[in-house]
Amino acid sequence: MKTLITFLWIGLLTLSVTAQEEQNETKKKFSFYWGYNWSAYTQSTLSIRGEDYNYTLHNITARDRPSPFAANIYFNPTKLSIPQFNTRIGYQWKKNWALSFGYDHMKYVMDNGQKVPITGRVSRDNQYKGNYTAGDSIVVSKDFLQFEHTDGLNYFTFEIDNVNQIMNIKNGLLTLEVRNGLGVGFLIPRTDVKIFGVRGPNIFNFAGYGTSLKTAFRLQFKKYFFLQATGKAGYINMPHISTTRKKTDRASQQFGFVEGFWAVGTNFFF
Repeated sequence: MKTLITFLWIGLLTLSVTAQEEQNETKKKFSFYWGYNWSAYTQSTLSIRGEDYNYTLHNITARDRPSPFAANIYFNPTKLSIPQFNTRIGYQWKKNWALSFGYDHMKYVMDNGQKVPITGRVSRDNQYKGNYTAGDSIVVSKDFLQFEHTDGLNYFTFEIDNVNQIMNIKNGLLTLEVRNGLGVGFLIPRTDVKIFGVRGPNIFNFAGYGTSLKTAFRLQFKKYFFLQATGKAGYINMPHISTTRKKTDRASQQFGFVEGFWAVGTNFFF
């Protein structure tokens, strides 16, 4: 009987220590990933304001601009930031909850040649001079306006994730998690713009804010390495986009987006 009690105590102690180690490991679990994205955007209302123009284009369309796959770009450490990429660092402080911070380097390119409604005025002495009212439209040619967030529609976010493991093979050799999350953050784009053929300064600026929802599937190998596939949808509002070096000159727009990306990452523990 004494031997049985001794073994029971040893077993309980071992389970307690193991559980405590697992709990501590989860609480001290950090992660980092890097990946590449594709995105699509809803129609947008784009307002452009300057000294001798103040007009709004309605229902404009835009697309992303992923870099064609090339090993010397996607696997070259000096060129990793050229494509549309995602990077993030996270901290899982509970079994089912994690916090993270990172950013999505998307690209947004307004379609030139589209015919859209226009309202407002152009006072500059050129072919577009005039007052535009409801019912007027214009073909957005390159000599009228070129507008791109191609050096980054940079969406910085704090995200909170609910984490659930849905597969576990051979006691953690291979696991699959589903992560549903909410993100809020801010936009620091570097906008490439030409207004009436005159190029802007193409500078980074704090332009607005965004919010998003995501679902991600994370396939982990031996708890240290993982592959992740993520789908995200959100809303972006940028009321102050720099177009020239004058503080009074700016653009504003808001739109929705959907994004998909894959990433590779690692977990590390303290």
